[in-house]
Amino acid sequence: MTDGPIDLRILFKSLGGFSGQRALESTPIEREKVDVDVELLDPGPVEVVSAPLVVEGFVDGVQASLCLTHREHRPVYLSYMGAGGLGKKARVLGVRERLFVACGSADVEFVEGLGSGIEIEELGGEDPPSLEREAQLLVGKERDRLERKLVTELLEQGAGTLVLDGSLIGRDYDDRLVGVVKSANKQWLDDEGVLYGLGEGWRSPRFLIPGGGKSGGRDRYSCYVQMVDKSKGAWNLGLIRLEAYDPELLDPLAARALAERQGASGGDRRWDRHMASVRAVEEFLRARRPSVFAL
Repeated sequence: MTDGPIDLRILFKSLGGFSGQRALESTPIEREKVDVDVELLDPGPVEVVSAPLVVEGFVDGVQASLCLTHREHRPVYLSYMGAGGLGKKARVLGVRERLFVACGSADVEFVEGLGSGIEIEELGGEDPPSLEREAQLLVGKERDRLERKLVTELLEQGAGTLVLDGSLIGRDYDDRLVGVVKSANKQWLDDEGVLYGLGEGWRSPRFLIPGGGKSGGRDRYSCYVQMVDKSKGAWNLGLIRLEAYDPELLDPLAARALAERQGASGGDRRWDRHMASVRAVEEFLRARRPSVFAL
């Protein structure tokens, strides 16, 4: 710092404006380098020009929890989990939901005495920190179980192609399933330079993720898609990753993702990478849960 005041307007004017976004207030996410060797199928990025993939619907899930009370510092939680599928014109393909009170064994009798009639999940932990951790893991596990159950039932009923929010790991090995991953927390490519310069409406080279080990029992095919212009943003702004069991579905799926883009003014904080139809599933499920979760 100099001894006198600094006029920051000179800096901002030279930049042509600035975002005003706060930064460096939390520890950056430690990205995980996957321990499998992927095989590139293309020499370089490709502009997405395919017709959008025709799909039966979109499947996603939500979860929410409230701490009802503490008993000698032990938390008692009310939790809701839901999985849903929506097709064209918001046609409901299926819904699976759970609502329960989660507590430690020392508090089961207390919760039963409340007479609410709500299902009780007894947690195995005893001290407050372990109860909190176990309750959090339980909610995520139950949400995932509901999603997988719903997807399996829809496939058994003869559904067409389903777009899942997230990876295909742990899902049915069915060519009708495709996945859209919104985070870039895992590093799949040895050289990610191709992602930094990826233009809006372009996809990265496709790559094969071999089955077996942590990746699951079947080969998957993947690529990244740049949903929005990030020339003045972070390297992963609007960057999503697609998965399919059939590599020929990746280009049509990329076109479907681009057709499902949202604008920055739509009120969705994940607007740059959140497909509109997936957001619609989440809003549908949130509207079904008890209103107390919206407070």
